[in-house]
Amino acid sequence: MLKSSRSRLVAFILFISLALRWGLILKGGQYFFSDEERYETSRTFAKLVLEGSPGEAFSQLFIAPEHLGFKIIGLIPAFIEQFTRASLALPALFFSLFSALNLYLIYRIARRAGAAEKESLTALILAAVSMSLLYFSRHLLPYDTALTFGLLGVYSALDEKPTFNSSFACGGWSFTCFITYNGYWSLAGIAILIHILRGNKNFGDLTRKGLITATGFILPAILLFLLASFAGTNLIADYRAFSATVSQGSFDEGWSLPFEYFWHAEHWLIILLILLSTYAIFSSRGKDKTINLWASAVIFIYLCLLIPSVLLHQFVVYGRLARQMIPFLVILSASGLENFMQEFSFGTKLAKILLAVVIVQAAWNYQASYALTYPREFAQKVQAEYPGFTFSEKRMTFGAPTLCQNSGYIAEYVKRFEVPPEPNPPIDGQLLLSAPHPDNFLPYQYEGYTYEQRQYLRELKPEMRFYKADAKFMSDSNPIWKTMKSCLVGEN
Repeated sequence: MLKSSRSRLVAFILFISLALRWGLILKGGQYFFSDEERYETSRTFAKLVLEGSPGEAFSQLFIAPEHLGFKIIGLIPAFIEQFTRASLALPALFFSLFSALNLYLIYRIARRAGAAEKESLTALILAAVSMSLLYFSRHLLPYDTALTFGLLGVYSALDEKPTFNSSFACGGWSFTCFITYNGYWSLAGIAILIHILRGNKNFGDLTRKGLITATGFILPAILLFLLASFAGTNLIADYRAFSATVSQGSFDEGWSLPFEYFWHAEHWLIILLILLSTYAIFSSRGKDKTINLWASAVIFIYLCLLIPSVLLHQFVVYGRLARQMIPFLVILSASGLENFMQEFSFGTKLAKILLAVVIVQAAWNYQASYALTYPREFAQKVQAEYPGFTFSEKRMTFGAPTLCQNSGYIAEYVKRFEVPPEPNPPIDGQLLLSAPHPDNFLPYQYEGYTYEQRQYLRELKPEMRFYKADAKFMSDSNPIWKTMKSCLVGEN
């Protein structure tokens, strides 16, 4: 009976988590990041196949091969779109299933590693209230999908009696994680290391697991490289070239950015996770191998961010890379909370209070994401309320002006920023609509902005604005108006 009630609680938490993600998606925000446009490769492939051009479709898939697994998985919603209608929400709803699945995998990993049902449930709750694991689900980005495969690799790695199948699966899932989002190579790596090094009784076991796991990783890699070569693409050369482009931001922040990012994404929740994790480590006095495992996983991923960025200047650390640590941190925190409840008489009461506090914190964190308005949705609202105004989608891209005009109306900051914009001159006119630009959402500022740029954005606090310009302001003698580009691409 108790097991049944806890199973229902797990299902309830997952249902609420998925509903929150779908609610976020239906409020818009898709294609805000330029990286989301990689989904267009999936759309193009599906369209060409149905038009009877599979060879051309196959070639298109490998033109820009980074994060190739995401594009392949994206074929599922892309084909569905071909039989229904084009929709940015539909693929986002599909990919959000991986985001919710990650929560369940964290729960299952804790159980497989030996945690009791209550402790595993605590890990699930902590993961469910994590902002870092939520807000990317509204975007068509590969991070949650790759995280799913990485966690599946970890789950396979924890098999108490490793078999050929579990070792091969660990390698296969790890490769799928890497190929889906190349930035999660450290997550793929920790899954493989856990499987090879955990519970070895002799060198022969280590070697056997290592060879089978490597085979599981290498075989699909070879197959993919061969397919790419048929399309005229050298995957290794292209991946090497792509890795050199991950340079937007500051290399020197690699050691500190994860902590800043987590504070602005999670607020007091990250402090609690760190405190509980620290307590888990010290209360076990190094005798609990599972706690040592999760602590090592967090440290390993952190070092995989710090060393290539700060010391080697190979790539810049972003918030999306730091979030790989969250699954291991919440499992470690759940262990710390369980140890605390067992060692202190008031532990259970305090644990209930802490869980209530983190749920309140999560609600506060979530509302910040739910309140966001994006350039695409802002422009759609403007055109719905003022049909005389026309706004081209190209005016939202990098390089577009921060001010544009059409039919006596002016739009300001209704676009994506590559770098923080310069302040615009004052506009004489009636302000009809406004909304804070989504780059005011602090977690977004850890996806390529330097420290100085983040500080500038926080001072500027850019707003998307829509004006009805005064007649005098629209005079040809006004240099601001005269040089202002049209919001309709193709007009001066």
